[in-house]
Amino acid sequence: MTVRLSRNRLVSAQFRDDDKLQKCLTTPSAHVMPGTRGDHVSLIQGALVKLGAGVISASEISSKLYGPSTANAILRYKGPPRNIINTSYQRAPDNIVGQMTIDRLDADMVEFEKIPDNPYVWMTIEGPPEHNHTACFPLESGGHRGTPINPLPFGLKINIYGDHETDYLNFIDVAPNPEFANRKFGGPRLLTKELGPRTVGNIAVRSSPIFENHIHSNPNEVEEILRVAMPGCRITYTGTEENIRTFGPTVLKFGPLISTIEIPDLTEIEPGRFEYTPLTAYVITILDPDIARRRFLLPN
Repeated sequence: MTVRLSRNRLVSAQFRDDDKLQKCLTTPSAHVMPGTRGDHVSLIQGALVKLGAGVISASEISSKLYGPSTANAILRYKGPPRNIINTSYQRAPDNIVGQMTIDRLDADMVEFEKIPDNPYVWMTIEGPPEHNHTACFPLESGGHRGTPINPLPFGLKINIYGDHETDYLNFIDVAPNPEFANRKFGGPRLLTKELGPRTVGNIAVRSSPIFENHIHSNPNEVEEILRVAMPGCRITYTGTEENIRTFGPTVLKFGPLISTIEIPDLTEIEPGRFEYTPLTAYVITILDPDIARRRFLLPN
């Protein structure tokens, strides 16, 4: 059976040095199947996570096992809009990494690897080079520095206590605490209680409080985040040294830390005027909101 491929050799940095995956591309019998274990499985898992294809359990990642969660991520990746199906004998995607799948994964990773070294947050006030600032509300908190890059492609996108700095990414500014729903420009923030459970795939927080008790905030930010977050939801928390010292330990309890990014401390905010505010960004995945709730001693 002939399979039409875009290349005869894997070329992405993610896959090109692995002999088993090279063979998977060229040899129909070298498919990677559920139950397989090894470094080549780990490379596939890493690509799926980077491409936002789904949640893979920590145990499967640490053991390099092609288990049920890896298989589910493959199914999600191969489904719409990619629709990786061999129509000569299939009507729906399967959970196997065969020639067509590894070919498409390689092509997607080539594009992903074109992103600059920091693929998660902007380091500058200006944000994306093509961004049109004339469409922005007045930005009160450091422009677009520390706003997300490449948000995951599933679920809603919300910015907790945001002030329009992520509008260009179609994030919704929200407030877990009704006391902080109002703002200077652009009307009140949407209350998180208006969002359904397990509906959010990306959460941005910039120098805002993340409390886990009702003394400071009712409802508190932690409970609302874990109510609305989908499995695999990404949190990008950007803050000053004081923010990180105060709220960083709480943020790190949500799930595995993907990246810590130090954002330069000296920024020219207008010609001849500089701002000295070093920022740190934590990028975190909430693998399982129910497990995270137990970590915070919250009832499920």
